[in-house]
Amino acid sequence: MGWLLGTFVVLLLGRMPIAFAMLVSGTLFVATAPGIGFIVVPQQLQAGLDSFPLLAVPFFILVGSLMGEAGVTERLVRLSRSLVGHITGGLAHAVVIAGMIMAGVSGSGTADAAALGGVMIPAMKRDGYDVEFAVALTAAAGAIGPIVPPSILMIIYGAMGNVSVGQLFLGGAVPGVLMGVYLMAVSYGIAKRMGYGSRTTRAAWAEQWRAIRQGMLDLLLPVIIIGGIVGGIFTPTEAGAVALVYVLLIGALVYRTLTPGSIVRVLRESLVVLGSVMFTVAAAALVGYVLALVQAAERIGGFFGAISSSPWVFLLLINLVLLLLGCVMEVTAILVLMTPILVPILPRFGVDPVHFGVVMALNLTIGLLTPPVGLAMYVSCAIGRVSVARYARAAWPFLAALVLLLFMITYLPDLVLMLPRLLMRG
Repeated sequence: MGWLLGTFVVLLLGRMPIAFAMLVSGTLFVATAPGIGFIVVPQQLQAGLDSFPLLAVPFFILVGSLMGEAGVTERLVRLSRSLVGHITGGLAHAVVIAGMIMAGVSGSGTADAAALGGVMIPAMKRDGYDVEFAVALTAAAGAIGPIVPPSILMIIYGAMGNVSVGQLFLGGAVPGVLMGVYLMAVSYGIAKRMGYGSRTTRAAWAEQWRAIRQGMLDLLLPVIIIGGIVGGIFTPTEAGAVALVYVLLIGALVYRTLTPGSIVRVLRESLVVLGSVMFTVAAAALVGYVLALVQAAERIGGFFGAISSSPWVFLLLINLVLLLLGCVMEVTAILVLMTPILVPILPRFGVDPVHFGVVMALNLTIGLLTPPVGLAMYVSCAIGRVSVARYARAAWPFLAALVLLLFMITYLPDLVLMLPRLLMRG
């Protein structure tokens, strides 16, 4: 195990991409270990991708990319602003509400941050908001994506850990709503202190109704996805396919914002993202096989057990480790690397794998927002043309609120488990 870890760390220090570092270190271990044929390498790479739940990932990646092209983001922002624009910091609240709705469709924090940032950062600057605040808020609002169902992180966790993706989706619903509430509370406090503007009057009913009517088909999309899964009409994978067809139909035939050229461009961009994600998952499957051979889970479980047998101490230590890893590694890589190590030792501490999956997803979501490698942070900073240092000064209240929420759902597991227990018994 030490040889494998040492090779992996050396490759990372040599600036090798993490997926290639996992593949090379795992392959070298197999090649030098006695009694293991090299045929194991392609077998494990193929086995890592041979999962029905993983079929949902390309669908939701495409849906997230098509949303911006189809004008979904603009319509949802217009609707949110008509409803809360009159409140202090109204435009900030509109960003969060739009982020929550979009999260119920795409499942990707980075994609949502890009879509929101392109629309909202210029609008907030025009309304007198500091650009650093606008960048930090849109990044945080976009990061709701991996928590509210459907979540790509949860799909990967469920596939690798053999955990029900449907239960994970339901488990993320309440924390996702709380995440939005926390971000809106922080936004209100900052807007009040900084004197950020709001509408002097509430939007007229006619304006609100027009925004609702224009966004009605967009609002139906998360209802179809989540309602279909909860109602047992289709699996998360089938939900992704339905969502993709739905977005294509309303974008091309109803709103006429999607053209053959734009669809081809989005498909090309999405395939690049998909290839990166799936290659990482496949490489992690090989590393997971090697870790199973060297009994890594048993050793790590024994290490934590020697410190304390308490599940609360175990969860505290894991949260701290994941928060630190989130500052230096990309979140998908952390997920695929740590899931096969941590899930097998959960029964030892009496931790529910659905609860742990949602805790892990929120923890990694915070990693999307933290320097120096947070992808949502970089996307928003690029759109707003803000340095990471300026972003960090504006983002810390949002990060503090999310860390508070993380420990809340860690030590109040019913916030995660009540919906799965209520709606998916047996």
